[in-house]
Amino acid sequence: MFLSISADDFKRLESYLPRGLAATDEGDPLLGARGRIQRLILMQRLHPGQKIPMEEIAQHVGASRTPVREALRLLETEGLVKSLPNRGFIVQRIGPEQAEDLYDTRRCLERYAAERAFGRRPRAFVADLRALHRIYERVLSGPEDRRRLGMLVDKAFHLRIAEQAGNAHLREVLANTFDRLILTRPMDGFPVSRMKSALDEHKAIVVGFEGKRSKAAVAAVARNVEEGGAAIVAHLRSLEEFRAMA
Repeated sequence: MFLSISADDFKRLESYLPRGLAATDEGDPLLGARGRIQRLILMQRLHPGQKIPMEEIAQHVGASRTPVREALRLLETEGLVKSLPNRGFIVQRIGPEQAEDLYDTRRCLERYAAERAFGRRPRAFVADLRALHRIYERVLSGPEDRRRLGMLVDKAFHLRIAEQAGNAHLREVLANTFDRLILTRPMDGFPVSRMKSALDEHKAIVVGFEGKRSKAAVAAVARNVEEGGAAIVAHLRSLEEFRAMA
């Protein structure tokens, strides 16, 4: 899926990718297994709620099932997969309540991070946000099947703000929160119109950090988190209602 972006864009995103997806992770069987599982989800060849094909992953990374199982155990501790007694592992599937909890976490962390980042923003930081926003525009202007890639760029954009806040633990918690929202929620039927709104909200964030008032930047970040969360929770509720009627 990363072939759909340029080498320069990939280089800018690489440090924000989930573990196992960076080029530096190649050659490590455990990270290779993690990366393979996440690629299958990102390419929409494996969906939340589906069983994870351990044998296929082991063959793909050229390893035994042991590092695959270790990778799955790690992913389980991060809330990305779920073990079933005597049945292997499935991709975790979150519902509206879990999504609300994750967005509550984002609201708390990102308002604080934006406030801190604004007071420590060199020109290079604002330039990074502009560059990430341009990648976001290019990805979301492409085919609809690139939406999960767009979510990875969204993650990079927000983590760059968290980095500028200067709190490594906050960044780590936020990264896991994003990965759970990206990899464990079903995408079928999610309104495409949300992409245009997200682009506008990101642009407002960039403008806020280019300005002189922290309040504008923090408000723009808060609005993006609020609107994105509302759209995702509403979508997950509609899926639950549909499944209940089926």
